[in-house]
Amino acid sequence: MYKELPPLPWLRAFDASARLGNFTLAAEELGLTPSAVSYQVRGLEAQLGHKLFRRERKALVLTRLGQAYKPVVAKAFADLDATTSNLFGKGAEAEIALRCVSSLNLLWLVPRLEHFKVANPDSRLRVLSASWAELAEGEEIDVDIRYGDGNWADGEVLPLMTNEVIPVCAPALRGSGSPQALARGPLIELAGVVDTWRHFFALHEPDCETQEPAYKVDQSLIALELASRGQGIALVAEVFARPYLDSGTLVQASDLALPPRQGHYLVLPAARNRFRPEVTALVAWLQEQACK
Repeated sequence: MYKELPPLPWLRAFDASARLGNFTLAAEELGLTPSAVSYQVRGLEAQLGHKLFRRERKALVLTRLGQAYKPVVAKAFADLDATTSNLFGKGAEAEIALRCVSSLNLLWLVPRLEHFKVANPDSRLRVLSASWAELAEGEEIDVDIRYGDGNWADGEVLPLMTNEVIPVCAPALRGSGSPQALARGPLIELAGVVDTWRHFFALHEPDCETQEPAYKVDQSLIALELASRGQGIALVAEVFARPYLDSGTLVQASDLALPPRQGHYLVLPAARNRFRPEVTALVAWLQEQACK
């Protein structure tokens, strides 16, 4: 494995020389002599079988292959440095980066975070929001709360919670709760989810004549706000609706519901150190809160 990979000191000598333009400055950065840097670069060129520099009197000039190799080597060192810092760096240990889909962030997570801080007063949280269950590419995230089927390959996936999908509306719009009454709407639907009004009526009243939703929105929070203003009946996961139901702003429009087909999961990205004590504590706390 890695039989073609040159020695790391040779690559560092090339990287520094390519950035700084001569062996003297590269030697100062690396704590070596200029002749040692020159020797390592020659060794790299010999192994690769190609010249990387043209030696001119006052400067080094990258060859065409050297120009192509420079950003690749630089990115490799940058990635290695960032990952080492993320996993083992002192600054990284103090902060936990937690990302959560936006609606759950506002309606479920944020109201509970003060309890986590009471139990973990020295913890530092960086709380981020995501619109959908996108991968955490390019972001330094320790714990990612996503909604979906749990089929992600970029980290360890732990179930958090599942909820029925229920119809909710303003108290003034509450009717008999029958599928026929609900079908008269107006209906509010979430775009991009598997649990739609079409699935709801197909389950409870396949022959029911329905209308197109009056609103299609991309977040449960928007659907709930529209419903609370009497704009229609929203079909949302119970966990999102719970604060509105508890306050009386919304009521359940029917006793009928859709069984959960998707849920919320904790994803611990493979590029991060999930065994940090503070990350372990946060994961345990989130799972405990989800069971309440």
